[in-house]
Amino acid sequence: MKTIFYFLALFIFGYAAAEQGKTQEEKPPIVPEKRVLHPPFEIGDCTLCHVEKDGNKYALSQEPPDLCYMCHERKDTKTRVHGPIAAGMCTACHDPHQSDTMRLLKADSVNDLCFACHEDKKKQFLSKPYMHPPVKDQCINCHDPHQENHRYRLFADRRFDLCVSCHADKKEWVEKVKNKHGAIKIKDRCLNCHDPHSSENEKFLRKPTAMDVCLTCHNKELKREEDGVTLMNMKKHLDENPDWHGPIQWGDCAMCHNPHGSDNFRMLKLPFPETFYASFNINKYICFMCHETERFTEVLTTTATNFRNGEVNLHYVHVNQKKGRTCRACHDWHATRDTPHHIRKYMKFGKIKAPLRYIPTKTGGSCAPMCHPRRYYDRENPVINKR
Repeated sequence: MKTIFYFLALFIFGYAAAEQGKTQEEKPPIVPEKRVLHPPFEIGDCTLCHVEKDGNKYALSQEPPDLCYMCHERKDTKTRVHGPIAAGMCTACHDPHQSDTMRLLKADSVNDLCFACHEDKKKQFLSKPYMHPPVKDQCINCHDPHQENHRYRLFADRRFDLCVSCHADKKEWVEKVKNKHGAIKIKDRCLNCHDPHSSENEKFLRKPTAMDVCLTCHNKELKREEDGVTLMNMKKHLDENPDWHGPIQWGDCAMCHNPHGSDNFRMLKLPFPETFYASFNINKYICFMCHETERFTEVLTTTATNFRNGEVNLHYVHVNQKKGRTCRACHDWHATRDTPHHIRKYMKFGKIKAPLRYIPTKTGGSCAPMCHPRRYYDRENPVINKR
Protein backbone atom coordinates (compact mmCIF):
# COMPACT_ATOMS: atom_id res chain seq x y z
CA MET A 1 0.00 0.00 0.00
CA LYS A 2 2.83 2.42 0.86
CA THR A 3 4.40 1.68 -2.51
CA ILE A 4 1.19 2.62 -4.31
CA PHE A 5 0.94 5.94 -2.44
CA TYR A 6 4.59 6.63 -3.17
CA PHE A 7 4.19 6.23 -6.93
CA LEU A 8 0.90 8.19 -6.90
CA ALA A 9 2.52 11.13 -5.08
CA LEU A 10 5.47 10.99 -7.42
CA PHE A 11 3.11 11.15 -10.42
CA ILE A 12 1.12 14.10 -9.03
CA PHE A 13 4.16 16.17 -8.10
CA GLY A 14 5.86 15.29 -11.36
CA TYR A 15 2.84 16.44 -13.41
CA ALA A 16 2.62 19.70 -11.45
CA ALA A 17 6.29 20.37 -11.97
CA ALA A 18 5.95 19.65 -15.69
CA GLU A 19 3.00 22.05 -15.95
CA GLN A 20 4.91 24.75 -14.12
CA GLY A 21 7.82 24.27 -16.46
CA LYS A 22 5.80 25.02 -19.58
CA THR A 23 6.53 28.32 -21.30
CA GLN A 24 3.99 31.05 -20.77
CA GLU A 25 2.96 30.95 -24.45
CA GLU A 26 2.17 27.25 -24.49
CA LYS A 27 -1.49 26.36 -23.93
CA PRO A 28 -3.25 22.99 -23.82
CA PRO A 29 -5.66 21.98 -26.61
CA ILE A 30 -9.14 23.59 -26.52
CA VAL A 31 -12.20 21.37 -26.21
CA PRO A 32 -14.93 21.99 -28.84
CA GLU A 33 -17.97 23.20 -26.94
CA LYS A 34 -19.53 25.97 -29.03
CA ARG A 35 -21.86 26.06 -32.01
CA VAL A 36 -19.58 27.45 -34.73
CA LEU A 37 -16.16 25.85 -35.22
CA HIS A 38 -13.28 27.06 -37.37
CA PRO A 39 -12.74 24.29 -39.99
CA PRO A 40 -9.09 23.52 -39.06
CA PHE A 41 -10.18 23.31 -35.42
CA GLU A 42 -13.25 21.26 -36.32
CA ILE A 43 -11.23 18.59 -38.15
CA GLY A 44 -8.75 18.55 -35.27
CA ASP A 45 -5.66 19.39 -37.31
CA CYS A 46 -3.93 22.00 -35.15
CA THR A 47 -0.82 21.79 -37.31
CA LEU A 48 -2.54 23.83 -40.01
CA CYS A 49 -1.94 26.88 -37.83
CA HIS A 50 0.36 25.79 -34.98
CA VAL A 51 3.92 24.50 -34.87
CA GLU A 52 6.37 23.66 -32.11
CA LYS A 53 8.81 26.52 -31.72
CA ASP A 54 11.23 27.44 -28.94
CA GLY A 55 9.77 24.80 -26.65
CA ASN A 56 6.18 25.92 -27.26
CA LYS A 57 4.13 23.12 -28.86
CA TYR A 58 1.33 25.55 -29.82
CA ALA A 59 3.21 28.46 -31.35
CA LEU A 60 1.66 29.99 -34.49
CA SER A 61 3.30 29.02 -37.77
CA GLN A 62 3.18 32.74 -38.68
CA GLU A 63 1.52 35.82 -37.30
CA PRO A 64 -1.91 37.16 -38.35
CA PRO A 65 -2.95 38.37 -40.80
CA ASP A 66 -0.51 36.37 -42.93
CA LEU A 67 -1.63 33.21 -41.16
CA CYS A 68 -5.25 33.98 -41.97
CA TYR A 69 -4.45 34.81 -45.58
CA MET A 70 -3.10 31.28 -46.08
CA CYS A 71 -6.75 30.30 -46.54
CA HIS A 72 -8.76 33.53 -46.70
CA GLU A 73 -8.70 36.21 -49.40
CA ARG A 74 -6.83 39.35 -48.45
CA LYS A 75 -9.05 42.01 -46.86
CA ASP A 76 -6.74 44.99 -47.28
CA THR A 77 -6.63 45.58 -51.03
CA LYS A 78 -9.19 48.40 -51.36
CA THR A 79 -8.94 52.11 -50.56
CA ARG A 80 -10.92 52.02 -47.31
CA VAL A 81 -9.71 49.40 -44.84
CA HIS A 82 -11.17 48.90 -41.37
CA GLY A 83 -8.71 49.78 -38.60
CA PRO A 84 -8.34 46.28 -37.08
CA ILE A 85 -7.76 44.82 -40.55
CA ALA A 86 -5.15 47.44 -41.41
CA ALA A 87 -3.39 46.55 -38.15
CA GLY A 88 -3.56 42.82 -38.93
CA MET A 89 -5.78 42.17 -35.92
CA CYS A 90 -8.22 39.62 -37.37
CA THR A 91 -8.63 38.05 -33.95
CA ALA A 92 -9.88 41.33 -32.49
CA CYS A 93 -13.25 40.43 -33.99
CA HIS A 94 -13.02 36.71 -34.82
CA ASP A 95 -12.22 33.81 -32.52
CA PRO A 96 -9.72 31.53 -34.30
CA HIS A 97 -11.22 28.38 -32.79
CA GLN A 98 -14.92 28.51 -31.92
CA SER A 99 -17.85 30.77 -31.19
CA ASP A 100 -21.58 30.72 -30.61
CA THR A 101 -21.99 33.36 -33.32
CA MET A 102 -21.77 32.99 -37.08
CA ARG A 103 -18.47 34.06 -38.63
CA LEU A 104 -16.77 33.14 -35.34
CA LEU A 105 -17.49 36.58 -33.92
CA LYS A 106 -16.36 37.46 -30.41
CA ALA A 107 -19.79 38.83 -29.51
CA ASP A 108 -23.38 37.67 -29.52
CA SER A 109 -24.24 39.68 -32.65
CA VAL A 110 -22.67 41.85 -35.33
CA ASN A 111 -23.97 45.03 -33.71
CA ASP A 112 -22.71 44.04 -30.27
CA LEU A 113 -19.28 43.50 -31.79
CA CYS A 114 -19.33 46.89 -33.56
CA PHE A 115 -20.53 48.70 -30.44
CA ALA A 116 -17.66 47.20 -28.44
CA CYS A 117 -15.47 49.82 -30.14
CA HIS A 118 -18.03 52.30 -31.46
CA GLU A 119 -19.59 53.14 -28.11
CA ASP A 120 -20.60 56.61 -29.28
CA LYS A 121 -22.71 55.08 -32.05
CA LYS A 122 -24.38 52.71 -29.62
CA LYS A 123 -25.45 55.61 -27.42
CA GLN A 124 -26.58 57.64 -30.42
CA PHE A 125 -28.57 54.85 -32.06
CA LEU A 126 -30.20 53.23 -29.08
CA SER A 127 -31.24 56.47 -27.37
CA LYS A 128 -33.59 57.48 -30.21
CA PRO A 129 -37.09 56.13 -30.81
CA TYR A 130 -36.76 55.60 -34.57
CA MET A 131 -34.02 53.27 -35.83
CA HIS A 132 -33.51 52.47 -39.50
CA PRO A 133 -34.37 48.73 -39.94
CA PRO A 134 -31.04 47.81 -41.60
CA VAL A 135 -29.22 49.38 -38.65
CA LYS A 136 -31.38 47.55 -36.13
CA ASP A 137 -30.74 44.28 -37.96
CA GLN A 138 -26.97 44.52 -38.40
CA CYS A 139 -24.43 47.15 -39.36
CA ILE A 140 -23.03 45.02 -42.18
CA ASN A 141 -26.22 45.48 -44.20
CA CYS A 142 -24.61 48.73 -45.34
CA HIS A 143 -20.98 48.62 -44.16
CA ASP A 144 -18.35 46.09 -45.14
CA PRO A 145 -16.54 45.15 -41.92
CA HIS A 146 -13.25 44.66 -43.74
CA GLN A 147 -12.77 46.93 -46.74
CA GLU A 148 -14.49 48.91 -49.47
CA ASN A 149 -13.76 51.68 -51.94
CA HIS A 150 -16.55 53.91 -50.63
CA ARG A 151 -16.42 56.21 -47.65
CA TYR A 152 -17.19 54.51 -44.33
CA ARG A 153 -16.71 51.22 -46.20
CA LEU A 154 -20.26 51.41 -47.51
CA PHE A 155 -21.31 49.08 -50.31
CA ALA A 156 -22.24 52.05 -52.52
CA ASP A 157 -22.20 55.83 -52.41
CA ARG A 158 -23.97 56.85 -49.19
CA ARG A 159 -25.80 59.85 -50.58
CA PHE A 160 -28.15 58.05 -52.98
CA ASP A 161 -26.93 54.80 -54.54
CA LEU A 162 -26.82 52.90 -51.26
CA CYS A 163 -30.28 54.11 -50.26
CA VAL A 164 -31.93 53.06 -53.51
CA SER A 165 -30.40 49.60 -53.33
CA CYS A 166 -33.31 48.98 -50.93
CA HIS A 167 -35.63 51.87 -51.81
CA ALA A 168 -35.90 50.94 -55.48
CA ASP A 169 -39.33 52.56 -55.75
CA LYS A 170 -37.79 55.93 -54.84
CA LYS A 171 -35.07 55.51 -57.49
CA GLU A 172 -37.66 54.87 -60.17
CA TRP A 173 -39.80 57.76 -58.92
CA VAL A 174 -37.14 60.47 -58.78
CA GLU A 175 -35.81 59.51 -62.20
CA LYS A 176 -39.15 59.62 -64.01
CA VAL A 177 -41.04 62.53 -62.39
CA LYS A 178 -41.40 65.75 -64.31
CA ASN A 179 -40.70 68.16 -61.46
CA LYS A 180 -37.64 67.04 -59.55
CA HIS A 181 -36.71 68.22 -56.07
CA GLY A 182 -33.36 69.99 -56.04
CA ALA A 183 -32.53 68.61 -52.59
CA ILE A 184 -32.10 65.13 -54.06
CA LYS A 185 -29.42 66.39 -56.45
CA ILE A 186 -27.29 68.61 -54.20
CA LYS A 187 -24.79 68.06 -51.37
CA ASP A 188 -25.67 64.86 -49.50
CA ARG A 189 -28.82 64.11 -51.52
CA CYS A 190 -31.01 61.73 -49.43
CA LEU A 191 -29.00 62.59 -46.34
CA ASN A 192 -29.88 66.27 -46.64
CA CYS A 193 -33.21 65.36 -45.06
CA HIS A 194 -32.86 61.88 -43.55
CA ASP A 195 -30.53 60.38 -40.96
CA PRO A 196 -29.49 56.91 -42.20
CA HIS A 197 -29.13 55.45 -38.72
CA SER A 198 -31.66 56.74 -36.19
CA SER A 199 -33.69 59.80 -35.37
CA GLU A 200 -35.97 61.46 -32.86
CA ASN A 201 -38.43 61.96 -35.71
CA GLU A 202 -40.59 59.87 -38.01
CA LYS A 203 -39.20 59.10 -41.47
CA PHE A 204 -35.75 59.53 -39.87
CA LEU A 205 -35.96 63.27 -40.52
CA ARG A 206 -33.06 65.39 -39.32
CA LYS A 207 -35.45 67.99 -37.86
CA PRO A 208 -38.62 67.69 -35.74
CA THR A 209 -41.03 68.45 -38.60
CA ALA A 210 -41.05 68.33 -42.37
CA MET A 211 -41.29 72.12 -42.42
CA ASP A 212 -38.17 72.46 -40.26
CA VAL A 213 -36.32 70.29 -42.77
CA CYS A 214 -37.66 72.24 -45.76
CA LEU A 215 -36.65 75.57 -44.27
CA THR A 216 -33.01 74.53 -43.97
CA CYS A 217 -32.87 75.19 -47.74
CA HIS A 218 -35.93 77.37 -48.32
CA ASN A 219 -34.57 80.12 -46.07
CA LYS A 220 -33.35 82.06 -49.09
CA GLU A 221 -34.34 82.64 -52.68
CA LEU A 222 -33.58 79.61 -54.83
CA LYS A 223 -33.21 79.60 -58.60
CA ARG A 224 -34.29 76.43 -60.36
CA GLU A 225 -31.79 75.14 -62.90
CA GLU A 226 -34.33 73.62 -65.25
CA ASP A 227 -36.35 76.77 -66.00
CA GLY A 228 -34.63 79.66 -64.21
CA VAL A 229 -37.66 80.32 -61.99
CA THR A 230 -36.75 81.92 -58.66
CA LEU A 231 -38.49 80.42 -55.65
CA MET A 232 -39.30 82.79 -52.81
CA ASN A 233 -37.57 82.85 -49.44
CA MET A 234 -40.24 80.83 -47.65
CA LYS A 235 -38.81 81.28 -44.17
CA LYS A 236 -38.88 85.06 -44.58
CA HIS A 237 -42.43 84.87 -45.94
CA LEU A 238 -43.62 82.80 -42.97
CA ASP A 239 -41.80 85.00 -40.46
CA GLU A 240 -43.45 88.11 -41.88
CA ASN A 241 -46.91 86.57 -42.22
CA PRO A 242 -48.05 84.93 -38.97
CA ASP A 243 -51.47 83.71 -40.16
CA TRP A 244 -50.45 80.29 -41.46
CA HIS A 245 -52.39 77.83 -43.58
CA GLY A 246 -53.33 74.67 -41.66
CA PRO A 247 -50.58 72.36 -43.02
CA ILE A 248 -48.00 75.05 -42.22
CA GLN A 249 -49.32 75.30 -38.66
CA TRP A 250 -48.84 71.54 -38.33
CA GLY A 251 -45.32 71.78 -39.76
CA ASP A 252 -46.31 69.44 -42.57
CA CYS A 253 -45.19 70.79 -45.95
CA ALA A 254 -45.32 67.19 -47.17
CA MET A 255 -49.08 67.18 -46.72
CA CYS A 256 -49.33 69.08 -50.01
CA HIS A 257 -45.88 68.67 -51.59
CA ASN A 258 -44.07 65.46 -52.48
CA PRO A 259 -40.48 65.98 -51.24
CA HIS A 260 -39.18 63.41 -53.72
CA GLY A 261 -40.63 65.12 -56.78
CA SER A 262 -43.93 65.14 -58.65
CA ASP A 263 -45.55 65.41 -62.05
CA ASN A 264 -47.73 68.21 -60.68
CA PHE A 265 -47.14 71.94 -60.46
CA ARG A 266 -44.76 72.92 -57.63
CA MET A 267 -44.23 69.25 -56.74
CA LEU A 268 -47.77 69.04 -55.34
CA LYS A 269 -49.14 65.61 -54.50
CA LEU A 270 -52.28 66.30 -56.52
CA PRO A 271 -52.98 68.60 -59.48
CA PHE A 272 -53.35 72.37 -59.28
CA PRO A 273 -53.75 74.77 -62.24
CA GLU A 274 -50.50 76.38 -63.30
CA THR A 275 -52.12 79.54 -64.67
CA PHE A 276 -54.10 82.47 -63.28
CA TYR A 277 -57.13 81.51 -65.38
CA ALA A 278 -58.24 77.91 -65.88
CA SER A 279 -61.38 76.05 -66.86
CA PHE A 280 -62.86 74.73 -63.63
CA ASN A 281 -62.45 71.02 -63.02
CA ILE A 282 -63.13 69.64 -59.57
CA ASN A 283 -60.47 66.94 -60.11
CA LYS A 284 -57.75 69.47 -60.87
CA TYR A 285 -57.45 71.05 -57.41
CA ILE A 286 -55.45 69.63 -54.53
CA CYS A 287 -57.35 72.12 -52.36
CA PHE A 288 -60.35 69.75 -52.33
CA MET A 289 -58.29 67.20 -50.48
CA CYS A 290 -59.36 69.21 -47.40
CA HIS A 291 -61.84 71.89 -48.47
CA GLU A 292 -65.49 71.13 -49.25
CA THR A 293 -66.38 71.09 -52.95
CA GLU A 294 -69.84 72.60 -52.29
CA ARG A 295 -68.23 76.01 -51.85
CA PHE A 296 -67.42 76.02 -55.55
CA THR A 297 -70.17 73.92 -57.15
CA GLU A 298 -73.41 75.40 -55.71
CA VAL A 299 -74.73 78.44 -57.55
CA LEU A 300 -76.92 79.51 -54.62
CA THR A 301 -76.29 78.70 -50.97
CA THR A 302 -76.82 79.96 -47.44
CA THR A 303 -74.42 77.54 -45.74
CA ALA A 304 -71.61 76.37 -48.06
CA THR A 305 -69.63 79.63 -47.89
CA ASN A 306 -69.64 83.09 -46.31
CA PHE A 307 -68.34 84.56 -49.55
CA ARG A 308 -71.77 85.27 -50.95
CA ASN A 309 -74.02 88.20 -51.79
CA GLY A 310 -77.28 87.11 -50.24
CA GLU A 311 -77.60 83.59 -51.62
CA VAL A 312 -75.34 84.13 -54.63
CA ASN A 313 -72.20 82.01 -54.18
CA LEU A 314 -69.33 84.31 -55.14
CA HIS A 315 -66.82 81.45 -55.09
CA TYR A 316 -68.87 79.86 -57.86
CA VAL A 317 -69.02 83.18 -59.75
CA HIS A 318 -65.24 83.61 -59.65
CA VAL A 319 -64.08 80.03 -60.12
CA ASN A 320 -66.66 77.80 -61.77
CA GLN A 321 -66.34 79.10 -65.32
CA LYS A 322 -64.61 78.12 -68.53
CA LYS A 323 -62.19 80.96 -67.80
CA GLY A 324 -62.34 80.68 -64.06
CA ARG A 325 -59.94 82.36 -61.70
CA THR A 326 -57.82 79.84 -59.86
CA CYS A 327 -57.47 79.89 -56.07
CA ARG A 328 -54.14 81.70 -56.29
CA ALA A 329 -55.84 84.81 -57.68
CA CYS A 330 -57.09 85.76 -54.22
CA HIS A 331 -55.53 83.38 -51.69
CA ASP A 332 -52.00 82.73 -50.47
CA TRP A 333 -51.88 79.05 -49.53
CA HIS A 334 -48.90 79.48 -47.22
CA ALA A 335 -49.40 82.54 -45.02
CA THR A 336 -50.87 86.04 -44.83
CA ARG A 337 -51.03 88.99 -42.47
CA ASP A 338 -53.93 91.24 -41.38
CA THR A 339 -56.43 89.65 -43.79
CA PRO A 340 -58.94 86.85 -43.08
CA HIS A 341 -59.11 83.54 -44.95
CA HIS A 342 -55.53 83.87 -46.24
CA ILE A 343 -56.59 86.57 -48.70
CA ARG A 344 -53.65 88.14 -50.47
CA LYS A 345 -52.67 91.79 -50.19
CA TYR A 346 -51.43 91.59 -53.79
CA MET A 347 -52.12 89.23 -56.64
CA LYS A 348 -49.65 88.46 -59.38
CA PHE A 349 -50.97 88.62 -62.94
CA GLY A 350 -48.16 88.00 -65.39
CA LYS A 351 -45.47 90.50 -64.42
CA ILE A 352 -47.95 92.80 -62.69
CA LYS A 353 -48.25 92.88 -58.91
CA ALA A 354 -51.74 94.28 -58.32
CA PRO A 355 -53.33 95.07 -54.92
CA LEU A 356 -56.65 93.39 -54.06
CA ARG A 357 -57.61 96.18 -51.62
CA TYR A 358 -59.90 93.84 -49.73
CA ILE A 359 -61.93 95.34 -46.85
CA PRO A 360 -63.93 92.96 -44.66
CA THR A 361 -67.16 93.85 -42.87
CA LYS A 362 -69.15 92.02 -40.24
CA THR A 363 -71.52 90.49 -42.79
CA GLY A 364 -69.51 90.76 -46.00
CA GLY A 365 -66.84 92.97 -47.54
CA SER A 366 -65.50 94.49 -50.72
CA CYS A 367 -62.46 94.49 -52.97
CA ALA A 368 -61.07 96.58 -55.82
CA PRO A 369 -58.44 94.64 -57.78
CA MET A 370 -57.38 95.53 -61.29
CA CYS A 371 -60.07 93.14 -62.58
CA HIS A 372 -62.93 95.48 -61.70
CA PRO A 373 -63.81 98.61 -59.69
CA ARG A 374 -64.71 98.18 -56.03
CA ARG A 375 -67.54 95.78 -55.57
CA TYR A 376 -69.38 94.89 -52.41
CA TYR A 377 -71.14 91.85 -51.02
CA ASP A 378 -73.30 91.27 -47.98
CA ARG A 379 -74.72 87.98 -46.77
CA GLU A 380 -77.70 89.52 -45.01
CA ASN A 381 -78.52 92.51 -47.22
CA PRO A 382 -77.50 91.74 -50.82
CA VAL A 383 -75.79 94.58 -52.64
CA ILE A 384 -76.49 95.62 -56.22
CA ASN A 385 -73.13 96.60 -57.70
CA LYS A 386 -72.92 98.96 -60.63
CA ARG A 387 -70.72 97.71 -63.40
